[in-house]
Amino acid sequence: MSAKKRDGTLLAEWKLRAKVGAGLLLHVVLASSYRVRHGAPYYAERRRAGEDARCVYSCWHGDIWHLIAAMSDQDVHVMVSEHRDGELITRIVHALGIATVRGSSTRGGAKALLGLARTAREGRRDPVLTVDGPRGPAREVKTGVVFVASRTGLPVVPLGVAVDRSWHARSWDRLAIGKPFARVVVAVGDEIQVPADAGRDELADRWVPLVAEGMRLAELRARHELGQAPAAAPAHT
Repeated sequence: MSAKKRDGTLLAEWKLRAKVGAGLLLHVVLASSYRVRHGAPYYAERRRAGEDARCVYSCWHGDIWHLIAAMSDQDVHVMVSEHRDGELITRIVHALGIATVRGSSTRGGAKALLGLARTAREGRRDPVLTVDGPRGPAREVKTGVVFVASRTGLPVVPLGVAVDRSWHARSWDRLAIGKPFARVVVAVGDEIQVPADAGRDELADRWVPLVAEGMRLAELRARHELGQAPAAAPAHT
């Protein structure tokens, strides 16, 4: 490696470390002020109580900030995309004690999904999939979550999030970041059991819409718990 290339690599690494440090500090400071309410026990809590409870969680990419804050001790395994922001997210999530696997729907996806499926079958952690990632469209369920559920025999469990006041990033997912002392509600939705013999067309045509509806109902439940009106339906163009 040339000296110029080596210096550029080192500079990029230091910039990444600076971003990780800033992101981690911001998350710790803000998350420590949040007042979080959980709508139902998570599956890790149910296992600690003696149940044989395992699942595949589904969530929106734009809710991941608050779910990291709410579920850092819930034995979850988060799929992080392999695009350029993935390393930043991975390092922050690892620093907060959450396991990750890298991949996306377009790059490394099959390997990552199979890794999540293996982890789920072994019962060590519950996978969390951002079902509209890695690049959207926002709040549009893709097939990855139902593929993992069908191959593991575990139910999909939608997670709904409501926050009383937040900022929104200028990103495709409109990432929500709760303001200091925000109230946050995480609702654990109803199980969706995907059959193991479901083919690709059935997964897309039948089970993806059911997960989308489950996501809608979980968010509605969270907003109700927080005393918020239902979210407005997205405009169609």
